[in-house]
Amino acid sequence: MPVLRLHLGILCSALALLLGQGCSAFGQRAAVQLIGAVAETGMAAYLREPDLELAEPALASSLKLTEALLETAPHDARLLLQATQGVAGYTYAFVEGRLEAARGRDPAQVLQQTQRAQRLYQRGLQYGLRLLSLEQPLLRQAPTLPLEQLAAALQRLEREAVPALLWTSFCWGGLLNLERTALETVTALPRVQLLLQRLLVLDEAYMSGLPHVLQAVQAASFSAALGGDPAQAQRHFARAQALSQGRLLLVPLFEAQYYAVQVQDRALYTQRVQQVLDAPETLSPEQALLNAVAQQRAVLLLRRLDELFF
Repeated sequence: MPVLRLHLGILCSALALLLGQGCSAFGQRAAVQLIGAVAETGMAAYLREPDLELAEPALASSLKLTEALLETAPHDARLLLQATQGVAGYTYAFVEGRLEAARGRDPAQVLQQTQRAQRLYQRGLQYGLRLLSLEQPLLRQAPTLPLEQLAAALQRLEREAVPALLWTSFCWGGLLNLERTALETVTALPRVQLLLQRLLVLDEAYMSGLPHVLQAVQAASFSAALGGDPAQAQRHFARAQALSQGRLLLVPLFEAQYYAVQVQDRALYTQRVQQVLDAPETLSPEQALLNAVAQQRAVLLLRRLDELFF
């Protein structure tokens, strides 16, 4: 908690410097350099925060400060990564959290939070594409680029692009999961798959196997006609579980939410949800925020057991 407050203090100082210097080029550069340095380490502090009520406003404030500085330095790679990751994390943890809490209880709230999550994921996707285009300019047009050209551009990305690929894929995949019946989803899914395939080649173990988790969710979320494959999803979940050594609770959570529901395995669903709920808070200090979100979401999934299995 003190580390999180320290990062917020530095971020606020950066914004004060920017505002205090007016249009001064020196002040702008100093603020960008300061927040850029914080951006490289700041997200780790958020990920270690287990208190969701503290993390939500802190992450929102950090995101807005980053966006303010992007107005000054629109091509700063560190700021673009911070923005992409921040939007992804905030939207999944808190906006989708409200969406899931409203399911079966408040249709108006479900619609409102769905639309908000879509807008935010689209925003994060645009930041991610801007970031990737710094390495390969063609990737700015990834949503419309012919698949062969997209694949070729992705092949030219190296290991340094892994964080950008992961969080761009997270935002794009999150958007598609909220628009499963939209026509745009049909054309976008193969593109997300290309990003995920390149990500897996470059570093399958990044963030405790999170690339496999994203691939598994996509394979379990859609019908075979759209590229869904439950058997492939199961393999990716198993690999993610091995890479994370059972310390990333998003793995069993998503296996229940997506795979178990898709194949209608009620016993597996119950087992995985209970596994998340039974995990100690100290399971993985480096992933405390993600694990806290997973445990909060598991409570909601358990409530929907009879609704999801017929």
